[in-house]
Amino acid sequence: MMEQVSKEWVQVALGITSGMSNAERFTQLLSTVNQTLKSDASALLLFKDQQFVPLAINGLSHDVLGRRFDIQQHPRLEVIARAGDVVRFPADSDLADPYDGLIPNHDDELKVHACIGLPLLQEDRLIGALTIDAFDPERFDRLSNNSLRMISALASSSLNTALLQEKLEKSTGFTPTENHSLKMVSEAVDIIGQSAGIAMLKQHIEVVANTDLSVLIMGETGVGKELVAKSIHHQSGRADKPMIYLNCAALPESVAESELFGHVKGAFTGAISNRKGKFELADGGTLFLDEIGELSLPLQAKLLRALQYGDIQRVGDEKNIKVDVRIIAATNRIMHEEVVAERFRADLYHRLSVFPVTVPPLRERDKDVVLLAGFFAERCAAKLGGSTIRLDAQVLRMIQSHPWRGNVRELEHAINRAAVLARAESVDEFLLLQPHHFNFAKHGALGASTGSVSRAAESRVNDSAVNAVDGELDFAAYRELGLKEALDQFQAELVAKVYKANAQNLSQTARDLKVNPGNLHRLMKRLQLK
Repeated sequence: MMEQVSKEWVQVALGITSGMSNAERFTQLLSTVNQTLKSDASALLLFKDQQFVPLAINGLSHDVLGRRFDIQQHPRLEVIARAGDVVRFPADSDLADPYDGLIPNHDDELKVHACIGLPLLQEDRLIGALTIDAFDPERFDRLSNNSLRMISALASSSLNTALLQEKLEKSTGFTPTENHSLKMVSEAVDIIGQSAGIAMLKQHIEVVANTDLSVLIMGETGVGKELVAKSIHHQSGRADKPMIYLNCAALPESVAESELFGHVKGAFTGAISNRKGKFELADGGTLFLDEIGELSLPLQAKLLRALQYGDIQRVGDEKNIKVDVRIIAATNRIMHEEVVAERFRADLYHRLSVFPVTVPPLRERDKDVVLLAGFFAERCAAKLGGSTIRLDAQVLRMIQSHPWRGNVRELEHAINRAAVLARAESVDEFLLLQPHHFNFAKHGALGASTGSVSRAAESRVNDSAVNAVDGELDFAAYRELGLKEALDQFQAELVAKVYKANAQNLSQTARDLKVNPGNLHRLMKRLQLK
């Protein structure tokens, strides 16, 4: 079969050194693998941080591209990562396959039977893997290991060429758009998506990351502004220094200045010792000011001075402290309208928005919603201790048409809730998320149920309740409500349970729940717990 080199493999070899884009190169590689070996599915994976990240797939569900396979959760992938050579899994292997149930149009037979894993090495360093699967358990029996090693060498060269190209483009600043769909995947793997809007966002991140320009990240609630800030920081020259987070919306006016600039002992009642503020803590690194539009006008003036002169004064101290801080701010407000309405200082706005970045809402990201659904399904499977969470084909169609007014955050909550309900209904090792688990209403909205989650399932979910011992959290019970009501109920039950366990100690409850005490107090008031 492979002992005689085919025209297709010659084209793959030529493509490695040609001007072909990464996407075209990887697509041709997998297409040739499936054609030549008569396999049903194949995937090219990047290895990073003990995870395999899909770069290209053939024959697998599209949501696989959004999944991140932690090798500790997937024993077959761990075997491949540690093998150093061809791995053949027997048809009766008791190791769960990461793609079980993720090959479309094979619903009658969930499991892949013949499976080969090829670790991709560069100078004895693992950079990725090529997986090849078939339903026929004897499909690869006559295929020699030498033939597979040739495929592995071609795949390794193809992936290494892409990584070297990415490194070169980063050092020269030249970023050809035809390669951008796969560019930066080795550094920004958490920004899931291949849409034009996300490609542009990644390009903007790359351009501004290695400067010290202030960045203003704009976008609707739930689009992932903090993730963008982290990506900018981690790709910058300050990555080895801290990125300090401050939620401006949660700053009580009485302590806001101290939070930003620190204070000295005796500066005010309760100031029992000197304390560094966020600016000092971020010295040499990045200060991320989330919800900057919520900052009061007096504090805006003090922040402006710190940005203009690069020094700060602790509350109660006359001495200036020089700081080297890169500012990244984020807001869901339309800031030029805030300036016109005189709710935000024009001079501070222009100081912060030297390089504005807009994060597109999920409804404008085309098929990214499918990739994100796969990402959240994979992460949820690990939390639930399951092997695979699949999304029904109808669900994939419905989530693409849903408006997702809460954006990525809403999608994550919807996937988690659906998975909890699916687990309650099934004893199978595979969870299949179906439309009734999401309660899609007539116009693609998620609201009060018109679907039919079984009462038995609902009962089992409610019985699972909240486990908040020592601050550890399991999935909460969700009743048959709209998403907002279900989330409110979840929060109310969890907060009440932890608050009671801590003898109504607000500070300890906040620590257990890993939230700001001021935020927790306001949340409890809104939920009528105080």
